[in-house]
Amino acid sequence: MEHTETNHTKTYLKIFGALAVLTIIEVIISQSGMPQTPMVVLLIAFALVKAGLVALYFMHLHYDAKFLSIIAYAPLVVASILIFMLAMEWTFQPHWLF
Repeated sequence: MEHTETNHTKTYLKIFGALAVLTIIEVIISQSGMPQTPMVVLLIAFALVKAGLVALYFMHLHYDAKFLSIIAYAPLVVASILIFMLAMEWTFQPHWLF
């Protein structure tokens, strides 16, 4: 029993480290001064990867049936599409309107 808990603890620490590294990369990208559209696309991609890691390991979807994973990921996919569409609309909108 102790060996299994140790393996889970190591896995959680690795995922925590990956999330921390991805967050640092996101901060660097947001401060880099790159054009807005590629920056938004990159930040959304990193956010999706981070959300997937959290869902897989901290919500224990990695160990559940695939059907439950599909149910959990469907709203994430829909939300990411809507956020991406909103970001593209904001990027190509004339800024004198706001």
